[in-house]
Amino acid sequence: MAGRVCLLKSVFTAIPLFYLSFFKAPISVCNRIISIHRKFLWAWGRDNMSISWVRWENVCKPLEEGGLWIKDVKNFNNALLAKWKWRLMNDEKGKWKDILVSKYGSEIGRSQTRLK
Repeated sequence: MAGRVCLLKSVFTAIPLFYLSFFKAPISVCNRIISIHRKFLWAWGRDNMSISWVRWENVCKPLEEGGLWIKDVKNFNNALLAKWKWRLMNDEKGKWKDILVSKYGSEIGRSQTRLK
């Protein structure tokens, strides 16, 4: 079990990291990724799904709260997008910022106050 948790934290989270950091993932994609994570953790290769002994929300909690600290894909996606928005509003220079401002205008970060 510890090896599966380690693989979930390192490999299965790193695979969609690039896309999650730049694009808002649809709910169906997030649910599919979570389904893959659940099947790997609980069934680990079996065709039939075994019993989930703990709710997935509890598995995603920090270790101090009794969870396994596996990242929730939806919250992880929102955090990565918020990081780029924060950098866009606070960084003074950067080639990536120049490209975005030239394409979308200087109000790109200020006009959208919430991530949806």
